[in-house]
Amino acid sequence: MKFTQEKTNIAKGVAICLMFTHHLFSFKNRLINGNNYFQIIPFFDAEVALGDFGSICVAMFLFLSGYGMFLGYLRAKTSPITYALRKIKDFYLTYWLYFLIFVPIGILFFKNVTLWNSQEIRYIAEPHILLKGFLGFSSRYNAEWWFVRLFIAILIISPIYLRLIEKNPILILSISFLVFCLHLQIDGYIDHYLSLNLSFWQILFALGMLCAKTNFFAGRLIEKIDKYNSFITVLIILLCFIIHPFVKDNYEFLIIPFFIYASVRAITILNLSQVFSYLGKYSFPLWLVHSFFCYYYFQNIVYCLKWSPLVFVVLTSLSLLPVLGIEYLCYFLSQLKCKSSEG
Repeated sequence: MKFTQEKTNIAKGVAICLMFTHHLFSFKNRLINGNNYFQIIPFFDAEVALGDFGSICVAMFLFLSGYGMFLGYLRAKTSPITYALRKIKDFYLTYWLYFLIFVPIGILFFKNVTLWNSQEIRYIAEPHILLKGFLGFSSRYNAEWWFVRLFIAILIISPIYLRLIEKNPILILSISFLVFCLHLQIDGYIDHYLSLNLSFWQILFALGMLCAKTNFFAGRLIEKIDKYNSFITVLIILLCFIIHPFVKDNYEFLIIPFFIYASVRAITILNLSQVFSYLGKYSFPLWLVHSFFCYYYFQNIVYCLKWSPLVFVVLTSLSLLPVLGIEYLCYFLSQLKCKSSEG
């Protein structure tokens, strides 16, 4: 399989859909005002099982970020530090855009929303709280933004990984795995908020870089699997689903490359590539905004149709519409700026 930009977007589309299912169906304690859903299977809560598996989305995004960053770095032909700084700038510009739109909405119109398991108001316009949220140091305004601090930290250390993987791919894998094993040994003694669990998550980022460096998705193993019919694709996905509960706490990285391969191949076989590639293209802003709808602002609307597939469709639609509007407006303004500079 040639892992093109479209294939990467398909994988991101799968990841964002899994994130939606995870946040919709895995946290019933976050449902308010009697909101709930009707199960597809009356005698079995398949939604909870799928939602639990959906937590794999974080590992997928980190792997794909490492994969894309290594290839982007090769194309950029610049220093690792310069490239990392550019990625940090791009990340923050997008994050700040959606922060400045959605957080003021909460401060102005959703003053009764509280923190989880607390009576403390979530949207407080105190300068130090705003600054911490703006820099990504705090996820008070959106608990699902905890990933911002982690990803910025990973981008900060990425020049080291880029330089090492250029020199010796085995070396970066060895160092990354050593750091990961060290984390497992001292996990009970470290403050997860301060450490960001960076030593734990970095192995997925490094693995993504390694797979890009070695062209894993076009390697001999994948070529052999490609020769089999679609049954092997279903089997890999099913095995990942079965294995996931046993590896999700520590060893998720063992199944990530194979799940990404199988899910992308399954989407291609089902002729759904355009849909998932489209969602994947906007996966970053969709991640930033979707929890405002399913948790903080419009939860009643998200769950109003009750049946779980429709709940998923409503959340996807509500999240996608403002993202498309904002992205189009940014594109329109950039075009005006270009024209005015040319004039």
